[in-house]
Amino acid sequence: MKQIFIFISKCLLVCAGALLLLLILNYRYEQVRENPYADADKFNYMNSTYTDIQICNIGSSHGEYAFYYDALSKMQGYECFNFAMASQTYDYDYAILSMYQKHFSEQCFMFIPVSYFSFNNEVTDENEQQFLSSKYYTFLSPKYIPGYNPYVDLITHYFPILSAGEDMGKLFPSLSLSVLAAQKADEAADPAKESQFREKALNRYHRHMDGKENYFLPERIDNLYAILDFCKQNDITAVLITTPYTGYYSSLFSPEFKAGFSDIVDSIARDTGVPYYDYSADPRFSNSLEYFSDADHLNTEGAALFTGIIEKEIPEFQEFLSNVAPNGKELVPGWKPSF
Repeated sequence: MKQIFIFISKCLLVCAGALLLLLILNYRYEQVRENPYADADKFNYMNSTYTDIQICNIGSSHGEYAFYYDALSKMQGYECFNFAMASQTYDYDYAILSMYQKHFSEQCFMFIPVSYFSFNNEVTDENEQQFLSSKYYTFLSPKYIPGYNPYVDLITHYFPILSAGEDMGKLFPSLSLSVLAAQKADEAADPAKESQFREKALNRYHRHMDGKENYFLPERIDNLYAILDFCKQNDITAVLITTPYTGYYSSLFSPEFKAGFSDIVDSIARDTGVPYYDYSADPRFSNSLEYFSDADHLNTEGAALFTGIIEKEIPEFQEFLSNVAPNGKELVPGWKPSF
């Protein structure tokens, strides 16, 4: 009996020591790591600032970087919000919309981006999927999170060290500095801007297309139908839109792929009565690298130009701006639409 007691005591001491080490490493990691979920911080202000949203968009990084609402919000007084985040799929778009359903104005306009990879899985492995889904655990209620996983919830809120991976190097400054030095050396060796964009376009293409058995998954298409039904049920005016790409990026996709993509989006538009606008090869952008941060994402200047263009060119948006007054608190007397 005494030996069993000693054995159990040793086991408990080992477990306690391991837990203590984990807590110490976790505390240290919390101090040195950068916020991996910074793009989700905007949702912290939903309850205090964005309670009557009039103009918005959902989507992945194409939506996140393509819409710049300063002119509509600061100058005209509309309440605008960008729900998009990197690699965000339609099921998470739907989850977010469901979570914040009461934050939409009685009259609301929504841009719904459709990208070349919107209907397939962008992530390449389970670890990447876990990392990308973790940010939703920081602001969504568990009941809204697709495939909710208590373990992911635990490590996201309490033990991020368990998902640190290569980021563990930050706990060892000497190793981190050598890696950083290598990265800077690579950056210094970068070729001209055109070559950089061409290389990034190729990398993005392979990420989106390689190893995929089906580029148009039925469940992703169903997710988009669910979003459009959500808009209909909540009296939200929606349009489908493909944002501008550089020619380096769009030229990599075959005519057959583009035709299949267009057939699906056009079919969804016909079925739902929601219009679709394709700016993917717009000549005002495709050969103007100064409007892009990389091969398929607009920079701030490009987003401001694009938002101004669709304000003037999309009839449904013009009609909305003409018929719906802004609810901004600092509305300038004599307001009228800018187009």
